[in-house]
Amino acid sequence: MLLVNTDTIPGRDIEVIGLVTGVGVPPIKVRFTTKGWGDVIEEGVERAAESMIAKARQLGADAIVKVFFDKESSDAGVQIMVWGTAVRYK
Repeated sequence: MLLVNTDTIPGRDIEVIGLVTGVGVPPIKVRFTTKGWGDVIEEGVERAAESMIAKARQLGADAIVKVFFDKESSDAGVQIMVWGTAVRYK
């Protein structure tokens, strides 16, 4: 599934399906090891994207545009949020 942070996909006409979201939390074993925050955040990004892609596929999407990621961190760990617009190629 194509993920882009642009409004359109060059060379493609698209039909908007709707908003899709995802949340990713690294597993406990990753959060409490000696891995750096970069590795922990990357794990959360992957999980959030996978969650969002699964929702988009259920809607019959071919791609997701306007994709944005955000993170929330605390002493307990990190949570990654992602959202975008599911689209279908015309």
